[in-house]
Amino acid sequence: MRDDQPEDHAEDTLVGEIVLLLRRIVYAPEGGLTAETRLADLGMDSLDLVEAGLELEALLGRDLADAALSQVRTVADLARCFGGHQRRPGLSLAA
Repeated sequence: MRDDQPEDHAEDTLVGEIVLLLRRIVYAPEGGLTAETRLADLGMDSLDLVEAGLELEALLGRDLADAALSQVRTVADLARCFGGHQRRPGLSLAA
């Protein structure tokens, strides 16, 4: 698969949206979060992760199994849980 496939772009876009959300939840400085950032390094606990999951469910219109969140370690892991799903029109994570 080539790097410029639509699925890759959708995941990159979703990672960017997740970064915006996590900045708000953990008050992280701009520029400090990447796809490889470990959520534990941000001081996120299980409640923070559930909050992020619920906001993403609302944004994407897709339910996420609770068990999926238990496997999430990085920003990219969280994006993969939603597998390139597009956000619902009119909704945004930007505060």
